[in-house]
Amino acid sequence: MATEPSIKGSALSSVVEDVLALRESGRVGADRLELRLEPADLALLDAKIQPALWYPIESYRRLTELLLEVEGRGDWQYVADRGARAAERLWEGGLYLQLQHGEEKAAEARRYGGVLTDRDARLMTTLSGAIFNFTRWSYRVDGADALIEATDAERLPEVSMHAARGFLEYVVGRLRRTETPIRATRPAPDRVQFRFRLGR
Repeated sequence: MATEPSIKGSALSSVVEDVLALRESGRVGADRLELRLEPADLALLDAKIQPALWYPIESYRRLTELLLEVEGRGDWQYVADRGARAAERLWEGGLYLQLQHGEEKAAEARRYGGVLTDRDARLMTTLSGAIFNFTRWSYRVDGADALIEATDAERLPEVSMHAARGFLEYVVGRLRRTETPIRATRPAPDRVQFRFRLGR
């Protein structure tokens, strides 16, 4: 495992593909790429990203920030939408069968008046280890809200926070079968929180 804060290739590959598309279409020239990116980032554009390998989170940050600027026009919702699409791809591809099992269990719980079980919500926090080699994620109920918190998150970039918000909105929405807005905040430099209402 990489020792520096890193992200799995499965989460990086679509970012690299989209930056490549900008380069190949001429929307972003070589000069701009060299100005915005580090040599290690540029090397990723010419490499085959391996889904199971770890890549530096800082490369992910710079590449995603470039996409946010060019494609997203600075709107954080663009990054959240990318996170939701990533969750959909993983779900539909069957890579996280435990989540699909969770969806079945959540449907069963709703028949008995439940909305989202603690087990299902905690299961979502285990996904972090499949995406990041740093941060620790936990789940708890906080009054009428559910709270997913990432600690040791000093090196978690804002683009990752917003991508995770979109990812979680998709997963929680699938489990609850209802649209579930999630609010992402950073109450301290080393803590990121994702909060959503538990009731219908």
